[in-house]
Amino acid sequence: MLNRFIFFLAVLIFMVSAHVVAAEDILDDIAAGQKLEAVSTAAQSSATGADFPVARSLGAMDSDSHEYRIGPMDVIEVEVFQAGELSRAARVNTQGYVSLPLIGPVRVAGLTTGEAERRIEKVLGEKYLQDPHVTVFIKEYESQKITVEGWVKNPGVFPLKGKTTFLQAIANAKGMDRLADFSEVAIFRTVDGKTTGYILSYTKVRSGQQADPVLQSGDIIVVNRSGSKAGWELFTKTLTSFVGWTVLF
Repeated sequence: MLNRFIFFLAVLIFMVSAHVVAAEDILDDIAAGQKLEAVSTAAQSSATGADFPVARSLGAMDSDSHEYRIGPMDVIEVEVFQAGELSRAARVNTQGYVSLPLIGPVRVAGLTTGEAERRIEKVLGEKYLQDPHVTVFIKEYESQKITVEGWVKNPGVFPLKGKTTFLQAIANAKGMDRLADFSEVAIFRTVDGKTTGYILSYTKVRSGQQADPVLQSGDIIVVNRSGSKAGWELFTKTLTSFVGWTVLF
């Protein structure tokens, strides 16, 4: 009986040791992969004709104006003071025009709500009303969107409703996954057909050590998985399933 117990114990120790070595190999492979990826990224950013450069400066991400501008497929609500028959909600067509009662199509794409109000007032005042007062609301945001993908809790495409920062976008995606890489998050932005990747730290932005950049329509945020965390969870799950340990994170 004692010999059987000793034999079983020896087998158990051997199998646990094998899993530990395997887990260490996984962590080493991940670390090596991260170094290789970093070298590849640096080479890509410096190479002529690369798909996109990678930059750590966020200066280029700042924008002078963050007020939302109306775009195709947005739905706006136009209210004309003391002229309810001229008030309506309408969708902006693909050419940037909205069709309104009495005055017909008016181009509003690229305008802020205030600018759209003044343009509609001008058209009404020229032909139909004296001193018209118009209010424009954006009812549905459809023309401007950003994408948040990767290791967040709720990845997807989100409407850009006025000024939206990086941290607000992550919050809209329900926050970072616990296996996410908090130290390096990529933002890809395309301007005039040229795509640039920006790297920033979620941890530093949240603590105020880095600026919280304002996003633009079409921006793509990619949150990568932290290799060390993923490897550690794989290691602990292996041990937990084998010997019934409980690991608290």
